Amino acid sequence: MIKCFIIDDETHAIDTLVNYINKVPHLELAGYTSEPLTALRELKDAQRTDLVFLDIDMPELSGIELADLLPPKLFKVFITAFPNYALDAFGVNAADYLLKPISFARFLKSIDKVTGMIGFPVPIQTESPNDFIFINPGVRGKVLQLHVDDIIYVEGLKNYITIFTTGGGKYITYLTMNEMMAALTYTKFARVHKSYIVNLRKIRSVEGNMVKLAEHIILPLGASFKNEFMDIITSFTVKTNRK
Repeated sequence: MIKCFIIDDETHAIDTLVNYINKVPHLELAGYTSEPLTALRELKDAQRTDLVFLDIDMPELSGIELADLLPPKLFKVFITAFPNYALDAFGVNAADYLLKPISFARFLKSIDKVTGMIGFPVPIQTESPNDFIFINPGVRGKVLQLHVDDIIYVEGLKNYITIFTTGGGKYITYLTMNEMMAALTYTKFARVHKSYIVNLRKIRSVEGNMVKLAEHIILPLGASFKNEFMDIITSFTVKTNRK
């Protein structure tokens, strides 16, 4: 496992990276903080951490200043909302530089790059560990197995979610959308709206702000999820090299 630590003074940025890290099987969250000085104390022992996601624009110490004080063996990926900091970041041997808001597709590219630099062997699996899940349908002492490839989409309903499967199956369980997303492999599912997760393999087309799925299902594409979702779609889109 590659152990990751996050340093950012913006809570939503930390939440985004925690969510992304939890989706990638060979990453492990070692910790996070919004305080640079706290991070300095936490990371003195670099054996507990391999990779640091480091915001540049922070109070007390900038990310650039903090990077010089951290153990040199740590790999550092800088994150910021300001593209003009890029040269400064690479001036302190940054492994990569991510511009906010960070899409999941761009995050994965950065992880692939750092993984190669670390020399971490990513295991090749012939079968995904997430080929099936068990859910509690609300009946005491009972759990149901669902094959993830049968899931068309998931809808959030406050404290519950509804899972819609092929053949008209519909299952309600006491989970949040974030909990469900964490249980599903990132290569198969994507969040398209605050209330919807879709199976990428069930998408028939994307038209404007609509996602059309199998079985004549049409879901809205939320503005706050559109960029990340379209990055994922673009990564699977066949392109020509002709001019």
